[in-house]
Amino acid sequence: MKKLFTLITIAMMFCVYAGAAQAEFKDMTAAVYSWDGTTNAIGEKNLVRETSGITFKVLQANSDTAETLYKFDDDTMTSITNPVSATAFASSVTCNDYVRFRVDPGEAGDENVDLIVVNTDGGYTAFVEDFNQYQHTIIIDESPGEQHTGMIWFGASDNSETDTGVNFQYDTLIEHVQAEIVTVDATETIDIGLLSSETAGDANGFLAGVSVATAGYPLVTLTTSGALMDDGTNFDPDGHVCTGANAVSLTYTGSAGSDTAAGYIHYLFTRLR
Repeated sequence: MKKLFTLITIAMMFCVYAGAAQAEFKDMTAAVYSWDGTTNAIGEKNLVRETSGITFKVLQANSDTAETLYKFDDDTMTSITNPVSATAFASSVTCNDYVRFRVDPGEAGDENVDLIVVNTDGGYTAFVEDFNQYQHTIIIDESPGEQHTGMIWFGASDNSETDTGVNFQYDTLIEHVQAEIVTVDATETIDIGLLSSETAGDANGFLAGVSVATAGYPLVTLTTSGALMDDGTNFDPDGHVCTGANAVSLTYTGSAGSDTAAGYIHYLFTRLR
């Protein structure tokens, strides 16, 4: 009898432990809104709910390390690819039009996470630090006539032009483009530009042959600045404007090599009207 009681006690302790461990997973969800800079009659922001074109990346708080993600409120612990694509964001079985995921608290910094949320229609970006399970709204500032800072991630491309998914809107002035190298590759360089198959596209129009051998922000020189940003002698003070039916799709191309570099593309831009 005593042995049976001991077995039951151990089983109950195991169940309690397993339940407690499971309860530690954090389900996080937020609706995404864009703001065009206007307000209504009582001063409230005119917000538009975004249900497509949103991609996001989840990082451990204060870190460049990508979080391990699972489907929101899914006890089978189905994995989600991080970064989360615009397709997954809009999928009714993955994110259902929300920034939505479950995070494993066994990793450092899982009480809070950092988010990069990008509206691929225009490249507007929200940076959300210390996001947690109690926050349920993300607002992306898309005001025209003001300079914005946007970013999107890049990875291995093996000498192939890769579309980031970001499409600048017409009448957008792109003032500066900067690479940030997180994972280095001593044998590789990277080009950044506008999709070459589109009208007036240029695969290295923003950055050409930038070294990814050192972590950080490589200095942009006349040698590494692309034709869309300089005239070969001077940097173009007017930057590059996306006009008419010309190229708008932001791309990157890694040179042939071991091709393991990864990081971010930062861009300063203004919607002129």
